Amino acid sequence: MRDGLLQDNETSVPQVYRMGNDHPAARVLTGSERADVAIVGAGLTGLSAALEAARRGMTVAVIEANGIGTGASGRSFGQVVPYLKHEPAHALKLLGNGLGERLIAAAAGGPDFVFRLIEEFQISCEAMQTGLIFAAHSAAGLERLNERAAFWQERGAAVEILDRDRTAKAIGGGDYPGALLDHRGGTLNSFAFTAGLARAAAMNGARLFCRSPVDALRRHGSVGWELVTKSGSVIADKVLICTNAYRNDWAPDIEALVLPIRVHQVASEPLPAEIACTILPGGRALTDTRRLPSGVRVTRDGRLVVTIEGPMFAAEGADLKRATERISRLFPYLERITWQSCWSGWIDMAPDQYPRIIETAPGILAGLGLSGRGLALGPLLGRDLARRASGAHSDDLAFDMVAPRDAPRWPIGARVIAGGAALQRRWMDRIEVWRERREAQNQRISKHEKRAAREAT
Repeated sequence: MRDGLLQDNETSVPQVYRMGNDHPAARVLTGSERADVAIVGAGLTGLSAALEAARRGMTVAVIEANGIGTGASGRSFGQVVPYLKHEPAHALKLLGNGLGERLIAAAAGGPDFVFRLIEEFQISCEAMQTGLIFAAHSAAGLERLNERAAFWQERGAAVEILDRDRTAKAIGGGDYPGALLDHRGGTLNSFAFTAGLARAAAMNGARLFCRSPVDALRRHGSVGWELVTKSGSVIADKVLICTNAYRNDWAPDIEALVLPIRVHQVASEPLPAEIACTILPGGRALTDTRRLPSGVRVTRDGRLVVTIEGPMFAAEGADLKRATERISRLFPYLERITWQSCWSGWIDMAPDQYPRIIETAPGILAGLGLSGRGLALGPLLGRDLARRASGAHSDDLAFDMVAPRDAPRWPIGARVIAGGAALQRRWMDRIEVWRERREAQNQRISKHEKRAAREAT
């Protein structure tokens, strides 16, 4: 506890996301096991891979250091986004038309893929595919949203631009000049979704081993691999590394391909029902065009969940004061905001913010670089890892597949570089907001002066 605020344990699940029947039975790995494919990591990527591989007739063993969904998957904000981190033009320029188009299309279909899984396996996770609101925090932000909307509208996607009044109505507050409403996206309880994927994988024959951190990965015979824990081992023909931002130090040549970065969140006490229903009344999450975290949503039991600024590499120190100020500006009718719990999790930031499949050695594939888009891209990445393990050609995958030497790498001193970039983005955001408020004030003054002049004559 810190000043009455519950700070979640690093390997626990945030209290706000816990539900009954959390996950299927999983045991500690003891003795020797054999599988066609061994999967390291029981988050969304690993469990989606396990489900896909099991459905393709492969024998599957999942090995998890802690518990199911206790990493980023069970600590996520809960927003299922149909976009990559960069706009489509950037992906096409960097990755080329073929791969760029495949990745853009995969991300666009990510929410539908996720919600189909939820429906197929009857996963109870507070899922709502009612759309997402991306609000413009400045005139420049609105211009970017207009460009995004034009791109997707040309492709027949269900997106629309809202004016100031419709934006305020959709949010239940705020004073944004406009917003993009993307009807393809949605929200869910990320831990409950992860637990549901674990149950689906187990139902299809996957074996789940928790509290079994991998200590070593070594050759077994001419084509196989052995994963060793303190109390057991798994021998497999193929190994899928799905640890993302957590523990890549024992795997060959991939540790420098992602930079673990902290994302911080806070949840309020449940709001009165008559108040909670006025905030984001369509059940949608809100983010805006600022460069730093800006997510706001309301859970089914009426809690505000907010992504907030905080240290990039430390669990504590999130800026609760700024979160309170922002919510007060958005929803001034809230008399008092009481934050109940605060937590953070690591995201696996790639240097260029694009996920890839890395073939570290024959038979070893790693899925990395989700860069904060894990709720939609993580299950898709797991699916493609399993497809590749079962023999699919790399051209049939949505994600780029490369050797470690061909993947973008973080340079020495990456933490310093990332910290400096975050500071720059923070000041760019604040300068844009300051300019927007000054311009609005000048317009009000100008209107007042004109009215005064008319009255004088």
